[in-house]
This record gives sequence, structure tokens and C-alpha cells, in this order.
Amino acid sequence: MKSIYYKYTIIRSSILLVIACTCCLQAQTRVDSLEFIRPFSKNNLLISRLDKQLNTYSLNSGLNYFYRFSDFSFGLNEDYKSSFFKGVEKTIRDEHHFSLNLNYNFFNELDFGLSANNTILSDSRTLEINQSSISNILIFSKIKPFKDFSIAPFSGYSNNRQIGENDYGFVYGFEAGGEKVNISDFQIDADFKFRNEDISPRKNFSRYVNLNFLNYFERNVHNNFNIKYYQSQKDFYINADSITSQTFQIKNNIQSRIETGYNIQNRFFFDELIDILTLDATGKISLRNIERGLKYKSREVQSTSIFDSQIDELKLELDASVTYRSRNFNSSIRFTMNEKDEKHKAIMFQGINEAFFNQREESEQQKNNTSNYATLSFDGDMNLSETDKITLNIYQSKLKYDTPSQLNDDDRDEILSIARIGYYKMLNPFFTAFINTEGSFSHTVYIFASRSSNNNINRTIRLKTGGEYTGSVLSSYNSFDVSANYTVYDFEDLTSPLKSFSFRQFTAIDSTTIKLSSTTSIFLFGYIKLSEQGILNWNSFSERPTRALKEIYFEPRIILYRAGSLFSVGIRYFSLSTFNYKGKELNLDSEYNSIGPSTIIKARLFNKLSVSLQGFYEFISLTDSENKQQANLNFQISWNF
Repeated sequence: MKSIYYKYTIIRSSILLVIACTCCLQAQTRVDSLEFIRPFSKNNLLISRLDKQLNTYSLNSGLNYFYRFSDFSFGLNEDYKSSFFKGVEKTIRDEHHFSLNLNYNFFNELDFGLSANNTILSDSRTLEINQSSISNILIFSKIKPFKDFSIAPFSGYSNNRQIGENDYGFVYGFEAGGEKVNISDFQIDADFKFRNEDISPRKNFSRYVNLNFLNYFERNVHNNFNIKYYQSQKDFYINADSITSQTFQIKNNIQSRIETGYNIQNRFFFDELIDILTLDATGKISLRNIERGLKYKSREVQSTSIFDSQIDELKLELDASVTYRSRNFNSSIRFTMNEKDEKHKAIMFQGINEAFFNQREESEQQKNNTSNYATLSFDGDMNLSETDKITLNIYQSKLKYDTPSQLNDDDRDEILSIARIGYYKMLNPFFTAFINTEGSFSHTVYIFASRSSNNNINRTIRLKTGGEYTGSVLSSYNSFDVSANYTVYDFEDLTSPLKSFSFRQFTAIDSTTIKLSSTTSIFLFGYIKLSEQGILNWNSFSERPTRALKEIYFEPRIILYRAGSLFSVGIRYFSLSTFNYKGKELNLDSEYNSIGPSTIIKARLFNKLSVSLQGFYEFISLTDSENKQQANLNFQISWNF
């Protein structure tokens, strides 16, 4: 939309996305992250965000600093996250990750460096691992045997603490990688990682290989083939039962999780096929194995929890699309298919009553499942003239979900069909009107009789019309939307306690901006929603209303622009009323009202420092409750130094 409100929404969303991507630093090293070949960004950035919504407070702060002087480089990265929930039980969770990288370049093909990392997790809730920390210091070197390929061996010492247990040991391994290595007709990207952590009595390791082959047959035709292998083991302390603790003289047991995966993917892209078509097709096969087991197991523990378990997963994914482009008509057809086979099994532990193993094996087999999900969609728009356009969207999907175990009854089939058609008319250079309609049909069918009472058909229909006016002084967007949702259960007349229902809603939205001067505007945004829910008899297409809702939102504000900054103050009003039907009479059941000042400030200082503040204070009144006051705040600061 061209209105100022939507422009602000896009800007705000973009800023939040940048912050999330920048501040979301890893609390622990991912299997596929290369710490030495590609350590971190060379952009200097300090950023902090404080958010308060209802009873939840959160603080995210991050620092990324890089400095190079002659042959010496210094990098620092810090990420801190803290959340506080104020309820019946107050909970606090803190995460902190710090990394330091020192590097000295002896000559173009050889670097030596020092890396230090520290990660701390603290959670006030009673969890298996609510207190932990990982610290290590490593010495590494980077060697360039070829122009675009590097190898980085490393070795160091680590301290790992979990639930009161401190383990020390050596860390060693190597990384290797190259980007855009040209061999014959292929452009190759390669990543390798081998890492061991011998923090006795625990063992952690990671293996990672990623090879990407890009081949350009022509300027507009290329094939991308990717092979990936990864394996990682993580050992965690968990509370040991009394028998195991006495048998092995331990306080905590060790649970191992080993994950192994193989991925093969190929993507073929052909642009300007027959000049007007684009073909994009991708196929992917994934294999994954997860093993979970306990290090200390006593035969005296007669329980199903003593057995280790294993998961095997096979996935096949296909995605193909054809796009057509011409002067007056653009369209695309896309087909996707995903098949997954997931198998769970228990691993026998000798000396335990076989009955316990059978129970555990039966429990694991109940988790086995296969699924097949396919979609077919079409999107198109046609310019009938310079002022008239029609859009058409069609979507069809089907899910088939099976569980081989005879103890499961969740097998089901689901289909979903959606169609939407819209018409846009430019009445003059300032005003565009539109009307569109949308309908959907979905059917869920459970295979077994024990769940068949949940079989249902859902039908929706929606009609929306409105217009957008854009002038030099006034800009306005208005829409009116009527929708109806009908859910019908297949066997409600027999045994099902579920009743078919209908839900209807009317929505009117207005967004208007009045430009008073080049630096001052008045912005008005509001909507009203009227909803009604009732018990439905589909055969006679009649209903008995049971509940109604009325929702009103209105927010006028004044906006000032100064030197690339934005300052806005306004009033925010929200009301939600619920009604119940007694016979044909509509009686008020509850009423929620909120009103208070709101503000938005977005300021850029010194071209590199930006500050954003968005919040509102509300005075709340609720039926049968005491009036209360509440503040909601989002504050963030970013310094690109």
C-alpha cells in the first residue's frame, strides 16, 4: 500500500528483521559453522533491544567489533539475551555468548591466531539442564595451499559445566574451505570440519562435509548439485536414579545424542526457455539417524527408561515451477511433493526383563509414521487494458498420513482447495478500486472408526472490496470484507459430541494520511469487526446463533519529520465486547476497553547511530475485574561504528 501507515510497517518490520539476524548469535557452535575459515562479520555494530509486552520482559544486546592494523587483526563478538516473565511464578532466563579472535598474518599463505569462547546459560525453572557454561581457548593457524582454499588446524583446552559437574579436557581438529574454486566447467564451494572435545568422562565431536558444484551451461542455464554429510555427538548430564547412582557411585548420568545425516540435492534453472518461460526444478533426498543412549545402565533398574533408542528418517522433496512472462499476462505453475518415512526403535539391554523391553519397543513403534504431502498452485495476472487488471490464484494440496502401528488411530487424509479471483480498476491517476472473492474447501478424513467422529468438511467464502486514493495532500486506503466459515462434522448425528458450527465476520478498515506540510502529517487508522458464531444445520442450511463479538480499534496520531527522523504521538483505543444469545435476545457477556497514549520515535544520529522507540500506555477496564494500567514498550538502539 502507498499509505504512510504501511510504509512505516514495512520499515519497522525490516529493522526488526535486521536486528534479529544481527543479534541472533549462536549460543553454542553449530555443526555446520566454520569458526576459523570464516570467523564472523567485519562490520562494527553495537545493538540493543528492550521489549516489554504484557507480563513478559526481554532484553537482547549484541556487539560485533573488528579491527585490522598492518598484519594484525582483532575480532570480538558478544551476544546477551535475557527474558523475565512476571506471573504467578516469576521466571528468568539468561543466555550469554562471547567470542574473541586474534590473528597475525605472517605472509599471504600463513596466519596464526588465538580464539577464546565462553557461553553461559541460566534458567530459574527446574529443568534437566538449567545451569550450564562452556569455556575454551584455542590456538589455530590458517594455511592457504591454493589461491581459493584454506586449511585451519586448531587445538586448545575447554571447561564444560552442567548441573554442578565440571569437566576439563582438550579440544582439537581442523577446518577447511574454499569458495568459488574453478575446476574445469564447475564452480565449487567446499566446507570441511573435524572437531573433537575430550572432556572426560564426556565426549563431544562434530563432522561436517559440504560440497556444492555449480555449472553454467549457458548464461541463463545452470545446474547446482549439492552433497552434504554431517555427524555430531553431544553428551549431557541428567539426574541419575538412586539405583544407578549407588551402583556406579555417580551423582549424574550421561545421556548421549548422536545425529548423522546425508543430503543430496540438485537444482536445475533455465531462464528464458522459449524466450517467455522459466523452468526451476529442485530434487532433494535426505537421510537422518539419531541415537540416544545412557552411559551408565544398571540391570537392577527394572524400567522401560533403561533402553536406548534410535530414529531413522528418510525424506524425498521435489519442487518444480514454470513461469510465463509476456506484456499483458504473467503466470506461474508450481508443484511440490514431500515424502517422509520415520522409524523409531528401542535397543535391547541384556539382563532386563523382556517384558519391559516389549513395552518400550511398543511405545517407540507407536511413533513410526509415513507421510506424503503434495501441492499444486497457479498464480496469474492479466492486464485487460492500461486501467484494468484481473488476478487469479488457485491452490490444491493433499496430505496422506499413516502410522503402521496397530495401536495408533491417527491415520488420516486431508485435502485443501483454495481459489481467489480479483479485479482492479484504475478510475483515474489518483484512485484505484478493487473487488475480489475467495473460497476454500477442506476435508479431513480419519481412517479408523475410533477417530472418525473428527471427520469434517470446512468451507469458507470471502468477499472484499475497497479502494486506494493517493493525492498530494490526502492518501487513503479503505476496504470492506465479509467472510463466512462453515464447519460440518460427518457423523455428528450419530455419536459425535462435536457440533457443526458457522462463523461469520464483517470487517471495515480505514487508513488515512493528511499531509499538513512537508514535515507534518496526521495519520488515522481504525477498523471494526463484527462476528457471529452459531450451531449449524448444513442439510437445511440453517443456524442458531450462540455468540457474537464486536471489536473496535482506532488510533489517530500526528507525525513530524525532522532531518531524516520521525516523531509521532497519538491515542490508541481498543474495545472488545462479547455477547451471548438467550433465545433470540442478545445479551452482553463481557467488555474489555483499553485507551491510552502511544508514541513512535525513529531517529538517526550522526549517520551511524539510530534509535527507535515504540510503545503505548493503556488504561484497562474489564467486566467483573478491577481497572488496571499497563505499559508496553519496544526500545532499540543501533550503532554502526
